[in-house]
Amino acid sequence: MKLKATIREEIHPDDKSVIVEFHGDESKQNFELHCTFNPYQQGIRKWDIWEFKIRLKSEIFVDSKTDDKSYFTHLFCDEATTVNSPYIK
Repeated sequence: MKLKATIREEIHPDDKSVIVEFHGDESKQNFELHCTFNPYQQGIRKWDIWEFKIRLKSEIFVDSKTDDKSYFTHLFCDEATTVNSPYIK
């Protein structure tokens, strides 16, 4: 799926993920988006608006003592396209 998001935290050269706020999210939550590419080298910067091609991956954790299950959903991005950047003129 493709979703548009604003970058909410600074990106560093060794980062493998970005923190984003998806457009249209009324609660304005921040999400960690794991990248299969280097987001810094791609030119992603704080306050930029990008369109991300996202896939979801589920992780199931089973507590060995109680056998209770916890479900975690990870967001991965294989492709990103800039929509708007205050740094590019």
